[in-house]
This record gives sequence, structure tokens and C-alpha cells, in this order.
Amino acid sequence: MKKKYKPLTAKEKKWNKEFRERMREKGLIPPVKERLNRKKFLEETLEQWKLKKGEAFYYLPKAIGWMVGGGHIKITPEQIGVLKAVKIALEIQAFEERLSKEGKTTYEVGELYEQVIKPILDL
Repeated sequence: MKKKYKPLTAKEKKWNKEFRERMREKGLIPPVKERLNRKKFLEETLEQWKLKKGEAFYYLPKAIGWMVGGGHIKITPEQIGVLKAVKIALEIQAFEERLSKEGKTTYEVGELYEQVIKPILDL
């Protein structure tokens, strides 16, 4: 059976905060990391991608490998996002190959979304 822990009291939380501050001042633990401005990061990355005009496609598999490679014990939300993108690419390929075998050359975007993309996004 899993042990249940009681919530910390205000006094304990204050003591922990002060302890962390002292440890940071001494350099024993790293400083608080500044939060990432997600919108700015998105805009900068997409702008940089557009400037490269597809030249970066060669490096995409390497980047994916760095993001998810190497049997990590703890899987981060970022890694799940990258893995979902890879899974979507693989499933789109399989979807288009299946349609090609059926003799179809076109499909509706809604059909692709409902059959391929949505199930992966909902994982």
C-alpha cells in the first residue's frame, strides 16, 4: 500500500523556501530558471525555419534523436510531444500508402484529421 503524506504546514513551507534561498546563495543548487516565453519562442523558431527554406530538414532526425533518444527512465511532456509528431508523420505515410493501394489520389483534410491525427493527439 502506498504511504500517504500529510500536507506541509505554512511554517514548513517557509522554512523550505528559506533553505533553498540559502543554498542558492552558496551556489549549492542552481538558480531559479527563467520561464520560457512560449509565444516568442514559437515565433522566433518559425521565422528561423522559414529563412532556411527547407535546408534544416536534414537535421530534423538528429534533433528528434536528441530529444527522445536513449532509454530515459522518466519520459517528459516535451518528449511525448516530439514522439506524437513522429507518430503523426508515420501514420500519415501509412494512410497515404493505403489510399494509393486503393487507387485513390486525393482525400479530404477532415478524413485525414479524424482517422489519423485526432487519435494521436488524444493519447
